[in-house]
Amino acid sequence: MKDGRGNICPVTIIMPTLAMEAKEEYDYRKNKNVLIKDDTIISIFMQLLDKKIDEAKDMLVERYNWIISQNPASAKFMYENGLMMGYDGKTIESAMKHGTLALGQIGLAETLQILIGTDHTTYQGMELAKKIEQLFKEKCAKFKKDLHLNIGVYYTPAENLCYTAMKKFQKKYGNIQNVSDKEFFTNSIHVPVWKHISPFEKIDIESQLTGYSNAGCITYIELDSGAKNNLPALEQLVNYAMDKDIPYFAINVPNDTCLSCGYCDEFNDKCPECGSEDIQQLRRVTGYLTGSYKTAFNKGKQQETEMRYKHSKQLKGWTHEN
Repeated sequence: MKDGRGNICPVTIIMPTLAMEAKEEYDYRKNKNVLIKDDTIISIFMQLLDKKIDEAKDMLVERYNWIISQNPASAKFMYENGLMMGYDGKTIESAMKHGTLALGQIGLAETLQILIGTDHTTYQGMELAKKIEQLFKEKCAKFKKDLHLNIGVYYTPAENLCYTAMKKFQKKYGNIQNVSDKEFFTNSIHVPVWKHISPFEKIDIESQLTGYSNAGCITYIELDSGAKNNLPALEQLVNYAMDKDIPYFAINVPNDTCLSCGYCDEFNDKCPECGSEDIQQLRRVTGYLTGSYKTAFNKGKQQETEMRYKHSKQLKGWTHEN
């Protein structure tokens, strides 16, 4: 269940960077022969993450305090039109206190690769993923109790951060296989988009983690354009996601339109009917439906969209014409 009403301000932890810092610290202690009995790369990472979550909380509270210090007159249109439910006519805090302070994260899959050499599509990876997410959940629950603010675990969509954080990571650590050998970090707890798995497997994996979030998350599957002609299959997938208690489920179906002749289907850079390059490519990028993802989003999100595996390939009896 989601706490609060609307995300007032998010702060996102870039977990792969913490994982590399943990690896460096572990190697340093090992080389200096100062490892203690319980020192592992995982234990060091968890300690760093614990501190980083505290720092993220402090940033959220500082931003919240700045927001509520503002004069309500600076946004009269909001309270005059009933957009600030709970507003008492005096302070912004009376409305903002009902919102959510979102403590986010990106790059779980890459973090696990750094720490244990696999991601959460494996049993070992999922066990560590649950341990990480439990820490987020417990810390945020304590913050909420102590501060009387809706500080919640947020699975960040990272529209821009997935790319900008990766560029900084690559500059410092270089190209690491399965970690920084692409233009983006994986969104929050998502299964890497290139994994060849069925839609049911993707739902099974991510449903084990979505329950740790109370400030927003999404699970989506990627199908080919033939999905629009296979309503029974779509219904089956939606029902399966509901049975797994997925709080926010989406089905991505690419739909391209030639603006010259009107032909609609899934195609690449030119219309297969008339050859025109004046086309509109409808894609869901994070939470946005866009007809121009190659210009509306950065190189990271463009590459992520293009690398997405069509989960419909793993559906028995599914064809593009279904």
